[in-house]
Amino acid sequence: MQRILVVEDEFLLALRIQTLLEDADVEIVGPVGTLDEARKLADDETLDAALLDVNIVGGRVDDVVEILRRRDVPFLFVTANDADHLPPNCSRVAVVAKPFRDDDLLHEVGRLKSEMSPGSPALQKGRSRPVTVSRTGFA
Repeated sequence: MQRILVVEDEFLLALRIQTLLEDADVEIVGPVGTLDEARKLADDETLDAALLDVNIVGGRVDDVVEILRRRDVPFLFVTANDADHLPPNCSRVAVVAKPFRDDDLLHEVGRLKSEMSPGSPALQKGRSRPVTVSRTGFA
């Protein structure tokens, strides 16, 4: 079972994401809603991937992104921010835009899961795919 870190400071949204992913046979690390918690888990936990909101309690997740990159952990953003407001060097990272449909999030998580395989180019090169934005409303 894959372990995915969820960084989201909106409680109800974090609970929704957690439920969706657990129903998709994913083990959730978190969810966490503060920058300090996110940094600690990104650095200390065994992770296969991460879903990150860009702005959380304590600031932006730029430091978390760097930790994940250093550890070759693929990630995507779940955020209301557009591509111009992502952390540095993240223009090619997938984005699921808030508000999102459950199917859109699960589709992107499925794509992210494919990057978790041992032979994945994302894991070998530390890169993610181009931005995919979904602004289709609530499920």
